Amino acid sequence: MPLNYERRLSNLQSRRYDNELNESVISKSFSNDKIPKNIKYLYESMSKIDSKYNERTYDAANRVQKHLEGNFNLHFDRAYRTQGSVVTGTNIKVHSDFDLLVIINKYHFNGPNVPINNPYTDTDHTDDIKDLRKQSENIMSNIYDEVDKTGRKNISIFNKSLNRKVDIVFCFWYHTQDYIETQNEYYRGIYLYDFIENEKISDFPFAHISQVNAKGETTNDGSRKAIRLLKTLKADSLEEIKLSSFDLTTIVHSIEDNLLYYHSGKEVQIAKVISNQLLNLINNSELRKSIKSPNGTENPLTDDCVSEMRNLKKDLDELIEDVSKELYNSYFEKGELIYS
Repeated sequence: MPLNYERRLSNLQSRRYDNELNESVISKSFSNDKIPKNIKYLYESMSKIDSKYNERTYDAANRVQKHLEGNFNLHFDRAYRTQGSVVTGTNIKVHSDFDLLVIINKYHFNGPNVPINNPYTDTDHTDDIKDLRKQSENIMSNIYDEVDKTGRKNISIFNKSLNRKVDIVFCFWYHTQDYIETQNEYYRGIYLYDFIENEKISDFPFAHISQVNAKGETTNDGSRKAIRLLKTLKADSLEEIKLSSFDLTTIVHSIEDNLLYYHSGKEVQIAKVISNQLLNLINNSELRKSIKSPNGTENPLTDDCVSEMRNLKKDLDELIEDVSKELYNSYFEKGELIYS
């Protein structure tokens, strides 16, 4: 079935509409009826959300932190960090979910082969993190009308005045040998806590953020554009594509920087590079399973991803073909897209 660009552009505009500011994050050319819809969809899908919209998301998280710190009655201090697509500039929605990490800051867990010189035994860590969550739920319920307490690892609030959702994620510090030696937070991990299974889950969000942002800078935003394009195609697909944002970011991160380097008009070339990499990952099981996540700790592209990547590639290739048909008209110059 041909891609329905009318529907896709409508979806895109809705995702990028800010109710409070009464405006959409789209280019001036979006309303130009003379520009083919396929070109609009490709270009707008790859475009970033302006910082003034993302600042409202940070504002919502800062308010949550302020409310928590003003009302906690706990025996331990807390540290706060943020994570999510807004932090890496790869979000495709004005109202993207945003994680506020609330971390017990009184003690930490050590990674493998890291000596425990001064073990903390004053309290039970399970009781501590459950108390942290319980107090957070109560504080948020007294302030916000919409509080979702059903998450396995988090609770969520919705700030109506800023029209933003914030996920509050409860964690412990997890220290590797590299972190202990360098004190560089790149090597510092966290333990998420699954409140259903009562188990800790290690994660390295700061290395992930650093790697994604570094590649974005090295490629002049080309890698971020590629991630936004894949996220948009997934969001607008008629079939559910069971690839997470983490998977999509990993796919793009596996592409050589020079192939993703962006300058004005290179949208089609970057789309073709992504398609080629998807083909490689689909056909080459050894390559696919060797691909590391940006933080280097996981191999997320399992066999289960293959059919999902095929579906994603199908839509991507159709978009490339449709846009390429415009190659010989005034929207291209020397093979590069003209759009502003």
